[in-house]
Amino acid sequence: MSDQRSTATREEPESGGEPQTFGRCTECGTVYPAQIAPGGEVRPVGTDGTCHCGNDEFATPTGE
Repeated sequence: MSDQRSTATREEPESGGEPQTFGRCTECGTVYPAQIAPGGEVRPVGTDGTCHCGNDEFATPTGE
């Protein structure tokens, strides 16, 4: 059996992981727990990176 460790780092969070904030879909407004990527990109936790509406752009609820 091979050792399968996560390759995610602090710089590149994966889809699971600890939420840091909330992310609001810029298309439909659905809010998800989220992480902030090093470049400032808001990434929803527990999804494939997209909203149920298909959009992949998120903002913090305060717009930061």
